[in-house]
Amino acid sequence: MDSQGMLLQHTVLRSATVNKEYYQKVVRRDLTNAIRKKRAGCDIENLIFNQDNAPAHRADETLLIIDFLGYERLRHPPYSPDLAPLDFCVFPRLKADLRGRRFDTEDEIKNAVRSTIRSYTPEWYADIYRKWVQRHRKCTEHNEDYFEKA
Repeated sequence: MDSQGMLLQHTVLRSATVNKEYYQKVVRRDLTNAIRKKRAGCDIENLIFNQDNAPAHRADETLLIIDFLGYERLRHPPYSPDLAPLDFCVFPRLKADLRGRRFDTEDEIKNAVRSTIRSYTPEWYADIYRKWVQRHRKCTEHNEDYFEKA
């Protein structure tokens, strides 16, 4: 996601394992294509790439690919879910919006998630971005200490 909206919604198959090779393929192919499509005219070199510290994300080969693609990487301190916008804002709202609904198939779940995320406004994403910047500043000012609430 970015300050304007969701760039990519990627569903992992039940049989798949998200390891570094899988993640690298998603970044190289899916994310980069989604950015080119949804933010035409935006240079990747002008984007800040934020990801958490999952092993697949911090693997040397993954970081090399991200650098090679031209993204600017933002350092993510360890144990800081409060700095991941999906963790502190998107997933909690999505869970709340879908709470109480019943689904019979995986496709129903996927469609509900997609349509719910599409309903979020650009202003909502801009607000998440502002919160994310504030949280990073606070973390930096406090030598990357962990905060429950920012």
